[in-house]
Amino acid sequence: MNKIKKVVIPVAGKGTRFLPITKTISKTLLPIIDIPVIQYLLEEASNAGIKDALIIIGYNQNDVINYFNTESTYVKNLTKDYEEIKYIKKLKQQIRVSYVFQEEAKGLGDAIKHAKAFADDDDFAVILGDDFVFSNGLKTYGIGSLCKYYAKKPNYYLGVKEVLLSETSKYGIVKPEKEITNNFKINDIIEKPQDNPPSNMACVGRYILKNSIFHYLDEIKPGYGGELQLTDAIALALQKEDVYATCFDGVRYDVGSKIGYVEATISVARQREDLKEELSKFLEKLN
Repeated sequence: MNKIKKVVIPVAGKGTRFLPITKTISKTLLPIIDIPVIQYLLEEASNAGIKDALIIIGYNQNDVINYFNTESTYVKNLTKDYEEIKYIKKLKQQIRVSYVFQEEAKGLGDAIKHAKAFADDDDFAVILGDDFVFSNGLKTYGIGSLCKYYAKKPNYYLGVKEVLLSETSKYGIVKPEKEITNNFKINDIIEKPQDNPPSNMACVGRYILKNSIFHYLDEIKPGYGGELQLTDAIALALQKEDVYATCFDGVRYDVGSKIGYVEATISVARQREDLKEELSKFLEKLN
């Protein structure tokens, strides 16, 4: 059985949509109630059986490294062993975390190029920080759904969700080779099409990439927004290799937007035993 063992998580963006708080804290550390987004992303990868994670950060994001430091002075001065700290220690035992600095935010393609040494000769997964996938009680969700298909047949897999046609200009949009199913072959991908999108199936932050992606990344030029676009490298891969679009389990929220962040917070709160009763009463008052 083929297995994805590594994941790359780029979080080096400046988070300007969440100013002013992102002046002092990395966007990926914004909490969904009391757990930051980055911890949820690592949990998703760990639940998929992934053992190694590379978090790509900017030079002003030492706070991400500090968050996972369970031997800090703060922790040592706590008066008891908190379960929340124990859990982070356990998570770090399940998935080994390393970091690399992205000198300048020059696009997702550039971020992935920083993972070449980490990937070595292996294929790997990618989880984007703005796309939070809520498990909704499922054990396998998000990147785990893609890993299941890869286990049967190693290929490129792009996690997709159906979006409104009016919103296709915000995403990388895939062109199906034939009919759309839960896992379908594509023959094109277009980054943020401004008109005539090839479908309404959008790439939403979950990928399995073959190691050959680094070859294609070396060939592309700056594209949309003057940045190196991963989409352009995948388009090159399509000329020689099979690429599939995969609908994954779990509920996806765009936590890079304020309304998506609020929606994700409410969804998580509704499932938490310590919060859902009081939340239900609060929401009833609003109605």
